[in-house]
Amino acid sequence: MVVYAESESKAKMAIDVGMAEVERLTLVLSNYDSASEVSRVCAAPVRQWSPLSHDLATVLQQSRRWHELSGGCFDITVGPLTKLWRTGRKSKRLPSLFEIENAKKSCDWKSVAFDSESNISFLKPDMLLDLSGIAVGYIVDMAFEKMVGCGSTILLVNAGGDIRVGDAPPDSEGWRVIVAGLGKTSPPLAMLRLKNCAITTSGDLNQYVEIDGHRYSHFVDPHSGEPIERRQSVTAIANKTLDADAGATALAVLGMERASELFKDMPLTEAIMVESAANNAATIRVRRLSKE
Repeated sequence: MVVYAESESKAKMAIDVGMAEVERLTLVLSNYDSASEVSRVCAAPVRQWSPLSHDLATVLQQSRRWHELSGGCFDITVGPLTKLWRTGRKSKRLPSLFEIENAKKSCDWKSVAFDSESNISFLKPDMLLDLSGIAVGYIVDMAFEKMVGCGSTILLVNAGGDIRVGDAPPDSEGWRVIVAGLGKTSPPLAMLRLKNCAITTSGDLNQYVEIDGHRYSHFVDPHSGEPIERRQSVTAIANKTLDADAGATALAVLGMERASELFKDMPLTEAIMVESAANNAATIRVRRLSKE
């Protein structure tokens, strides 16, 4: 977090308020904490109603919205598959076709029920919500808004690549954000000057595994049940970090051709997509999508 303020005490107050919001929402949305609200909801028996907090209900509603916007490629019900492939990445063992098909049976938005009282129920066993493509964006937005409420307007919140910025710093056109290249030694793809918007980059630069000559990323296609093999990086710019976060993930799963078709209806202002063919890392394509 970076804050410009009239005094150090005001800047510290804004940062403390923002960090408190991050800690609060982590206990609601973290898939890695068995005591979090989303973990407890997923652990409930089949067809049992579980109450939802306002924050979790909002994230689930926005997740369903992005599921529709992406033609089903952004899917938080893919949890059983991501868990299966995460285990495969760690052990460097490919899941069997039976394991993949069995996990796919528990990935289904139609089997997630809501009622008017903000309660949720799962209609199939072993369902698991994976919020990793949207939760951080929501947390950044909420922390940012709390900090603005303290009187700060020139600020930046960066959570590992999910970034939201306010007004431009003094004597600057905007915050300087560098878009990395496809590989660890690649030169930067772009240098942007941004203000009053959000930007997220999703890619397989660090999260992948190579097994039997194939490179498998952490992005799982909910339709095939298998990870994306092409190397890629997707940067999405939006008004809110939640949309930039979900948008970057959705575009990464869609791929360039389908992304170009659906981009016009997404709440994104711009996207930069870089990818190479699965069997030819030297062939790199770059596409920039914009509403302007």
